[in-house]
Amino acid sequence: MQQLRVSELMRNCPQAVVSETIRLRDAAELLVTNGFSVLVARNAAGQLAGLIPESAVIRELMVTSCRDASVSQILSRHVESVRQDAKIGGILHLFRSSCHEVIPVLDHTGDIVGLLYRHDIVKMLLSDGGEQDTRSNSQSGLPGGHRPHFMSRDNPRVKGEKKTPPNSAE
Repeated sequence: MQQLRVSELMRNCPQAVVSETIRLRDAAELLVTNGFSVLVARNAAGQLAGLIPESAVIRELMVTSCRDASVSQILSRHVESVRQDAKIGGILHLFRSSCHEVIPVLDHTGDIVGLLYRHDIVKMLLSDGGEQDTRSNSQSGLPGGHRPHFMSRDNPRVKGEKKTPPNSAE
């Protein structure tokens, strides 16, 4: 796990990266149609400008009559980000707080290149060892092919065998 890099676990989600001047209505549509909980806003230079949380969009839609307004007034500008070449072990502390569900990933020039999801970090932490050969468990559905221990072939529930309850008379 300590040797994995952010680039190995991040997701490329170009539709989640939008201009900081996007209309509220368009942001809401992107959130709903793609199932995102947050959008990442970039400025005119392509640099990280902030995050647009789904909850902020909902609140603004409920109080404003102008749906053509820009999201710039609800943009969270104080945002943690990570470099794509950072080691996963060195950025885990960012996910200890409940406020970080998604963290933007930047390249060496500051351009947004992906998103790192807490959900993927949890899956990685549940995997056996965290540094498995990425080719061995490619069907696990996890980035890098990691398979959590509870999805192991040695687990009777995975094999389809019925597990005997502890108070069973068998």
